[in-house]
Amino acid sequence: MEKREPREKAEELIDKFLKPIVHLHQYPICFEAAKECALISVREIINSNPHSNPFNTQGYSTIVYWLEVEYEIINI
Repeated sequence: MEKREPREKAEELIDKFLKPIVHLHQYPICFEAAKECALISVREIINSNPHSNPFNTQGYSTIVYWLEVEYEIINI
């Protein structure tokens, strides 16, 4: 899996949730619902992330990436 920039990942997640619900033909409502679904998913990843490294003993932690994705979803 190729790593995307946080903004790209945020847009990808929203799009994945948007496609199944866009048939309602109310795009603004669907977009906000898709954002909420994407935020729920990212927050679940953050809350269960075994790679959060509070003592900074590892060179890389995925938690920072997912926090950036969360920020981007909120600000799209």
